Amino acid sequence: MMSQFRPFGPVVIVGILLFGSSPSAAAPDGQPDHAASRISVRKAPPAVTDFEAASKAEEQAIGEVLEVRARRTSLEARARDLDTEAAALGDRARQRAADLARLDHAQREVEAQLERTRLRLAAARTIAKRTAADMYRGAGSSAPPMLTLMSGTDSVQEAGSRLQYLERVGEVVMRDVDAVKTAQRQVANARRALRSQRVQVQQAAELALREQARVLALRADQDRALAAVRVEEDRENQVLAAAQSRRAEFERAAAAAQVASGTIEELLRARPVIGTAPTQYRFPADGPVTSPFGQRVHPIFGTVRLHAGIDIGASYGAPVWAGAGGVVVVSGPASGYGNAIVIDHGGGAATLYAHLSRLSVRTGQSVTAGQTIGAVGSSGNSTGPHLHFEVRVRGVPVNPMGYL
Repeated sequence: MMSQFRPFGPVVIVGILLFGSSPSAAAPDGQPDHAASRISVRKAPPAVTDFEAASKAEEQAIGEVLEVRARRTSLEARARDLDTEAAALGDRARQRAADLARLDHAQREVEAQLERTRLRLAAARTIAKRTAADMYRGAGSSAPPMLTLMSGTDSVQEAGSRLQYLERVGEVVMRDVDAVKTAQRQVANARRALRSQRVQVQQAAELALREQARVLALRADQDRALAAVRVEEDRENQVLAAAQSRRAEFERAAAAAQVASGTIEELLRARPVIGTAPTQYRFPADGPVTSPFGQRVHPIFGTVRLHAGIDIGASYGAPVWAGAGGVVVVSGPASGYGNAIVIDHGGGAATLYAHLSRLSVRTGQSVTAGQTIGAVGSSGNSTGPHLHFEVRVRGVPVNPMGYL
């Protein structure tokens, strides 16, 4: 990520921002180049850099800001998902805890019911034993059964009634014993079922708590990542704000570039049209085209400017050759072009070579196609060694690729 606003450096990124001059350079014969001195020049503040290079730096800053914002948005979305998941797991854990509480209450009720059925069964068995003992004593005594049952009465009818009563009581008691045993089995089954349910619910509750703890740990990681990305976003926003604050500076530079380019155009248009213009030019330096001819849109401001030539990524000090024969009309410092050479080829055609480190020809000198006229440099508004090359017809820049 960019720690401060700066253009890419030594990479060849140009665009000729014609505001501010290179240090004065003399023609090879030691005399100042008066033609070059007529080009609009103005000392640029040291902090000002090439418009296109700055634009690319700002474009990178925008890309980094957008990238970090996208990561923040993704992290925030993931955090929201984790919050939702954690809340759901918390609800599930609380539900399982409530289920456990209800099961514990039901378990206590069942235990109490089981205890009551034990007491009922014990009481029923006691009554059954007593009734059976009474019947046994009445049936097995050596005394006449009827007299025993009557307990002191001599009524045969009463003795029979008492015997029938005891038999009926015995039947009722035994039925009650059976009913209590059945209830006891049912309660015992319910008790086992509740225990099994409690184990399952307990396991579900523990799982929900473990999952919630896992999700909360992930959420903590998200918080840390979000904090880091927000710091990064703040830093990138500062970079972007710094770039945006330079808008007026770049607008002044663009205006100066138009003035300087217009001055060159006027200089060439003022020359008489003699001879025939070349239809093809020699490639002026050894290197690839790193920036083509055409309109440039500033990535932040939306302003449009013409990149009036092509940039060739040649190494510092590499020779620069004349694209065709002609007469040198400019050789010297030319505002944002830095050290520049302009050659009139006749027929209203001219070529321009900018950002040179050395000038090997002087104004008024005739040159031939392929002759070394200077060396690649990074003078003027340039962020790295390269050659800026233009083709002009009647002073107006045209796409050089149609002539190379």
